[in-house]
Amino acid sequence: MATFSSLILMPSYNTGPRLVGVVQEALEQGWPVRVIIDGSNDGSDRALAALQATHPRLSLLHLPQNQGKGAAVLAGARSALAEGFTHGLLMDADGQHPAASIPEFMETARTRPDAQVLGRPRFPANIPVERLHTRKLSVGLVWLELLGGGIADPLFGFRVYPLAPLIDSLGPRRGGRRYDFDTESAVRLAWAGVPPINLSAPVRYFSRAEGGVSHFRYVRDNLWQVWLHARLLTELILLRWPAVRRHRRTWRAAGWISLAVAGLLVSAGAPAFAAGAQDTAQPPAIVKDERINAGDWSDLARAFAEQPDTVATFTENRYFPFKKIPVVLKGVSRVSAKHGLSLHYQTPTERTVIIDSAGMLIRTASGDVTPPSDPRAEAANRALRHVLRFDFVALEGDFELHGRREGADWSLVLIPRIEDLRKTLGRITVKGTDTQVRRIELRRSALQSVEIEIDPPSGRADFSAEDRQRFFR
Repeated sequence: MATFSSLILMPSYNTGPRLVGVVQEALEQGWPVRVIIDGSNDGSDRALAALQATHPRLSLLHLPQNQGKGAAVLAGARSALAEGFTHGLLMDADGQHPAASIPEFMETARTRPDAQVLGRPRFPANIPVERLHTRKLSVGLVWLELLGGGIADPLFGFRVYPLAPLIDSLGPRRGGRRYDFDTESAVRLAWAGVPPINLSAPVRYFSRAEGGVSHFRYVRDNLWQVWLHARLLTELILLRWPAVRRHRRTWRAAGWISLAVAGLLVSAGAPAFAAGAQDTAQPPAIVKDERINAGDWSDLARAFAEQPDTVATFTENRYFPFKKIPVVLKGVSRVSAKHGLSLHYQTPTERTVIIDSAGMLIRTASGDVTPPSDPRAEAANRALRHVLRFDFVALEGDFELHGRREGADWSLVLIPRIEDLRKTLGRITVKGTDTQVRRIELRRSALQSVEIEIDPPSGRADFSAEDRQRFFR
């Protein structure tokens, strides 16, 4: 495959006044954006011409008449492939899809360019009830069409496609040109051997008063979905099932089955698990270290509280069920009592992850990104921030604390208090000597973990104004 090169594809048909704002949000993430104007006649595209003049990464593709979402996406995919792009992130133009999740999805696609990265929606309270029930039926039917699990939500259109396989799988066919595109494209790519990765992402629904526009017609489009699944199931039975079984054996041997159910990549380069991540292994059992009495550790807590700002290099190993060897990242950590924790990743991709009292921020060459809110990632990130200062009071809000001291060496084990976090986050283990944290391990199971080895600090750090601006906020 050619060198990974991606853009954002955004089909638009009579989207209304929200279009410009959605395009601006997408552009802020740093990738090229191509809006496919699918025969719009409401004038919503006119404002994009002025935006294009000041944003060279924005391009417009005008279709002379409305052809449907799928046809518009395929037109955009063909044009992008002809220009050398290998992947396209598809997002709706009405603002339902989260622009802040773009970096995580793009990074996942860059790491696994042979896969399709599919969004698994986290629904708001105002989701229309009829859509929720329709989704359950679609998920069940797709389960049959794949002879098992793999695609968490076939209707959520926030996803990254490898463009060449997409066009090969769907381009020659007549179907998949309207609202059936999302489901048919995901299934046919899986039939062609392109494994799915599912990543969690929030979804928003806007009322008409908020500028929300929907062209979905409940009866018409659900009948279209019925016809789609009838076609797919018939084709599966008559033709596709041997290839589907073969692909599933290949995915299982490579660990892709558990990956497809979960979406196991760490969120956007930060040392915390992505929203909704899970695998087939059981969460680790609670260790047998003694429960901590904070008074017995008060001397160490005082030493950490008085410790000056420090700089140290680190190596991070990420273990996944679908990989035999870990993903290795290297960088420099900066710890400041005032400014928080900064992890400057230098390989394989340069970026800085900042964890402070305001949450997490990811800084790249294209700008700053705040990841979508997720309680599991937030709990892990808070733990990293507090444990590097030995703040037991703050840690005990989220975790049961177990530990052991042997001379200057010590170890802490943090067990989430909330049962849901205990199952999905697992445990956090921190080891060190005196006031030096030497190892941090975030372990969900025997198959999935993040292990960070921290070298001894290079000495007291006096962060300059330039350092604070670059590595903190």
